[in-house]
Amino acid sequence: MLNRFNEFLDRHGRILLTTHENPDGDGSGAMIGLAHYLRSLGKDVRIVVHPHLPDHLKFMDTENWVEALDLEGRHRDLASWPDAWVVVDASEPQRLGPLLPAFLATPAVKACLDHHLKDAPGGFDREFTDPTASASAELVFDLASARMPLPLPAPMAEALYAGVVEDTGNFRFSNATAKVHRLAARLIDQGVAPARTYQALYHQGRPEKLRLTGIALASMAFLGDGRYARISLAPSDLAACGADHDDMEGLVNRPLEVRGVEVSCLLYEMPDGRIKASLRSRETVDVNAVCRRFGGGGHRLASGAKLDGPLVRAQNEVDAAVLAQLAADTALART
Repeated sequence: MLNRFNEFLDRHGRILLTTHENPDGDGSGAMIGLAHYLRSLGKDVRIVVHPHLPDHLKFMDTENWVEALDLEGRHRDLASWPDAWVVVDASEPQRLGPLLPAFLATPAVKACLDHHLKDAPGGFDREFTDPTASASAELVFDLASARMPLPLPAPMAEALYAGVVEDTGNFRFSNATAKVHRLAARLIDQGVAPARTYQALYHQGRPEKLRLTGIALASMAFLGDGRYARISLAPSDLAACGADHDDMEGLVNRPLEVRGVEVSCLLYEMPDGRIKASLRSRETVDVNAVCRRFGGGGHRLASGAKLDGPLVRAQNEVDAAVLAQLAADTALART
């Protein structure tokens, strides 16, 4: 697959890199790492994200390559710029958010590089996916290390390491394979400092984030004999403590710290009234199957979807789907 992706990249000179809206660590690290690789090949590369690169991820962007989407200004004619548009860490164009209209309008060849599960190809001219990879950053490392001289440039190595750390939960999740541990070791050998990266990713929160965490934990509901925990937040909750969307990073994982909880869910009412659902599973329950019922997706143990409001209605729909999947997967595990 990566050989085919390299052949695809070789045929294009102006390449636009984007990821899903509200970029996360893996999408950002993979895009920035891929940009370093492409620039080493002499390509003209841009990175555009919506709404912006979160503060706790800005340490990856040492060259200030990442552009925050500005459809009224510098990105008014974005669709006409590239001859190839590569969506990184998202296998569904709908996850682009406000970037979607430009993506649909562009005459450029549309491609994705991703590691998420997908029922069938669709939405791109070319798809380069490998669901066995732990992270999209892993794919970029494999791509680059085969053609670039080692060691990789220090900012590139750190971005790829950070992407892998984020998508494996600092190597705590079940996707932390032996291969990705070996990859991490190679990056450490090339100069990446794990402690510094960890501090940059996880110890840069604002006081507002801690206040929001308190509100979130107070809202936590336990269902299914304590095996399913749900957090619900509204815009008023964020406003009450001066928090923003970035301050919700990592909240969905907090319920999994509770003994006996197998599935956690964060429901957030977005400004447009729709409800964003993020789900995480400890081990047994396939939350990707749950999210696909609502048109979402992701990984077996980490997925998301958007539902129509109001919040109470979305809670009821997600709760029913999670409890049904929990019962089905539990019964399957016993056979």
